[in-house]
Amino acid sequence: MKREIRSSAVAGVAGPGAIVDVGQESFLVPGIDQWKQAQLKLIELQRLSSRLRKILKTPKAEKPSLMVRRFPRSMFCEKCRELVHWRTELEEKDSEPSCPSKGCTGKLVSMRFVCACENGHLDDVDWRFWAHSGSGADRGCKSRDRLSFVVDPTAATGGLASVRVKCACGSSRSLEDLSNKTIIKETFRSCSGRHPWIHGKQESCDADVVVLQRGATNLHYPVTISALDIPMAVVESTAAQYAGQIRQHAVYQKVLNLLRNTEGDTQDLVATFAELLAQVIGCSSADILEVARAEISGRMLGQEGDAATSEALDQAVLLDEEWQTIEGALRGGGLVSAGFSAVTEELAPSAPRWMKAMVEGILLVRRLREVRAYQGFQRVTPGAPDRMVSPDVGASENWLPAAEVFGEGVVLALDYPALHAWAQALPSTERTAIEALESKRLDDNFWFLPKIDAVYLAVHTLSHLLLRRITFECGYSSSSLRERLYVNAEKGYAAIMIYTADGDSEGSLGGLVRQGRKDRLAQSLIEAIDQGAWCSSDPVCSETAGQGLGGFNHAACHACSLVSETSCIAANTLLDRRMLFDPVWGLLRHLEQQP
Repeated sequence: MKREIRSSAVAGVAGPGAIVDVGQESFLVPGIDQWKQAQLKLIELQRLSSRLRKILKTPKAEKPSLMVRRFPRSMFCEKCRELVHWRTELEEKDSEPSCPSKGCTGKLVSMRFVCACENGHLDDVDWRFWAHSGSGADRGCKSRDRLSFVVDPTAATGGLASVRVKCACGSSRSLEDLSNKTIIKETFRSCSGRHPWIHGKQESCDADVVVLQRGATNLHYPVTISALDIPMAVVESTAAQYAGQIRQHAVYQKVLNLLRNTEGDTQDLVATFAELLAQVIGCSSADILEVARAEISGRMLGQEGDAATSEALDQAVLLDEEWQTIEGALRGGGLVSAGFSAVTEELAPSAPRWMKAMVEGILLVRRLREVRAYQGFQRVTPGAPDRMVSPDVGASENWLPAAEVFGEGVVLALDYPALHAWAQALPSTERTAIEALESKRLDDNFWFLPKIDAVYLAVHTLSHLLLRRITFECGYSSSSLRERLYVNAEKGYAAIMIYTADGDSEGSLGGLVRQGRKDRLAQSLIEAIDQGAWCSSDPVCSETAGQGLGGFNHAACHACSLVSETSCIAANTLLDRRMLFDPVWGLLRHLEQQP
C-alpha cells in the first residue's frame, strides 16, 4: 500500500513537525535525527550550505522512503464509534487502521483536534479528561478505555455541539468549547512539553495550551530559506566558509591530533580521515587540511561566521547577491553558467506609456536551479526567531532537509527611481498608514515578512497579478509557479522574477520563457492590469483594510490578488491593489502622467 507525498515537501509544508494527511490516514513527520541516512543524498550549493553551517540533504530519487508516525493517536471507529488510543502493536503491514474491538470491522479515523503551544510542542487531546471535565461528570471514574465519540441526537445544531466524547460511566462533554481559549486554558492548565515522536521526554513549558484542528495552517509554520545556483564572486575561501562545520565534527580532532604528531608517518591516515570528513561535510579534503593547518599555526579560519557566534542567515543577503548577478546579465545581454542560463529581451514598441516608464529590462531565464533549506518550524502564531524549533529538536545534527528545483523564469527589472518618486508623492494619510503597518510588523514580531513600504506593496501586488495572468498562458498550474522579489530601498533596485517551482520535474517546458518574449509579455501585463483593476468582491474588497495574516492586506482577496500559498514569498500578505489603481495617487496614473 503506497502512501505518497512530494519529496520536495519535506523541506517545507511536510517538514519535521508537520502533520500530513494521506487519504483518511494522518501522520506526523519526525525530527531529522530519526531519518534514515541511507535514503538521503547530498545537495551541493556552497553559497547556501556554507552560510548555514549545515550540510543539505534530500530524499533520493530512486525508491525514497521516510519513516513517519501515526498522529493523532486518538482515533474513533466509524462503525461502533469506540474511541481508541493507537498503539504500535495494532499496526498491520499495508493496511489502514481497523477497529480492534471483537466482532467490529470498522475503519479507524484520527480525531480532528490536537493540542499545541507557541513553543512548538504538540500532543493528543486528553479525551478521557475532557469527557470527565464537564458539569455533572463523575470525576472519580477510573476507567481508561471505555470512551466513545458519538453524535448527540438531542443537540439543537449540527456543529461541534452535536458531537460528544462519552465515557461508559455516563460522563460526557461536547466539543463545542474546544474553540474557547479561556475554557481550554482553565481545563488543561499548561502544556505537556512533548514532541510526539520523542518518547519518554518532556520539556518544561509554561505556554498556554491551544486546541487546533490537525489540518489548521497555524499548526505548522515552516521556516525556510532559498538560494539560486548562480555564478558569483566568492569573497571568502571555501575552507573559511566551511570552517565552522568542520571544527564541530568529532573526526576533526583526530585530524588535528595526527597533524600535530611529529612521530611516524601519518600522512595516509590523515588523508583517510580528511576524506571521510569531507564526504560528511560536503567540501573537499583540501578544505579540511587547510582549516586544521591554520589552527595549528594560530589562525582560526572563518571564526567570525561560526555557528556559535553568527546571526541567522537573512534571505535579503542572498537576494542581494543574486540581484548583482542578474543586473550584470541585464547589462551584458545574458549569462550562461552550469546552473543558470539567461538572455535579455526587449519590451514591445507598442507597450503603453506606463509600462515603458516602469519596466527597465527583461531577462529570460532559460535554466535555473534553486535550493530550499528547511531551518525549522513554529506553531500557533509566528514569533521571534528564538522560538523556532530546529528540525533535529536539539539532537545536534549537522545537516538540514532541503529540496532542489530545476526550471525556467522571467525577470522584470523595474525603474526604481520612478517608483521611489511615486512613493514620495503619496498623500500624507497613505504614508502614515503604511508606516503604521511597518510598526505593527515590528511590534507583533512578524520577523519573516520584509520591511513594508509603498514600493514593496506595489511591486508585490503587480507580481501577483502577473503570476495569475501568466498561469492561463504558459501551460503550468498556478501552484507550479513562484515569485521572487528583489526590492532594496537602500541600494535602489526593484525587480520581479516569476519562475517554475515544481520540485518533481525539471520544469523546463519552455512555456514560461515564451511568455516573456517581446510579442507576448506586454500583452500579458496589460491583461493582468485589466483583470486586477476590478474585483468581483468590489466595493467590499477595495474598501476593506486589515485582511489576511496579521491584517496586512488592503484591497486584496482570492478573487483578485491572492495566489497559492506556496507561490507567494510573503504568505499572501502585503498586497494592496490601491497602490496600483487608485484614480488619484495610484502608481499607474503617476506613470501615465510622466513625460
